Parts: sequence; structure tokens; C-alpha cells
Amino acid sequence: MTSLDSSQQQLSENDDWPARASASIVDYVGQVRDKTTGPALVASRTAVYMAAIAMIAFVMLIVLLLGFFRLLVVGSGYLPFVEPDESWVAHYVLGGIFLLAGIFLWHKRDQ
Repeated sequence: MTSLDSSQQQLSENDDWPARASASIVDYVGQVRDKTTGPALVASRTAVYMAAIAMIAFVMLIVLLLGFFRLLVVGSGYLPFVEPDESWVAHYVLGGIFLLAGIFLWHKRDQ
């Protein structure tokens, strides 16, 4: 009976080789896919998040500038030489701020 058992075991090992071969191929393909698409997925996900953050930051910058401008308009209404809701003071202040920032950046360009 031992020879019958060993021949059945050998027969079952021979019958199992297609399953083992396909399992090893699937494992190999999975490893290759993880090594190639893993970094690509991380890079694309990072690019999408950075683009979304940049758009949100841009919108927030515009809203903050508009809020600061409105604050200057309302605040300048309390000055004795400015009529309420006149915006010329706010234009001059923001223009001066941007002018100073531009001069600063212009001097930094050579460094």
C-alpha cells in the first residue's frame, strides 16, 4: 500500500503543478505591479493634492486681499479728510505695499 500511496502523492503533485505555476506567476505580476504602479500612484496623488491646495490658497489670497481692501476703505472713512466709502486711500495704501514688495523682490533677483 505504501507504493500506491507514494504514487498517488506523486500523481497529485504532478496534477498540482499548473496551480502552483499560475500562483507563482500571479505573485510575480503582483510584485512587479506594486513596484511600478505604487510610486506612480503616490506621485499622482501628491500632484492632485498639491494642485488642490494651490487653488485653495490662491482663492484664499484673493479673498484676504479683498477683505483687507474693504477694511482700508471702511477704516479710512474715519479720517477727517476722507469722505465715507471713498476708496482712494485704500488704493494708495495697497499700491504702496505692492510697490515696496516689488522693489524688495527686484533687489533680491540678482542674489
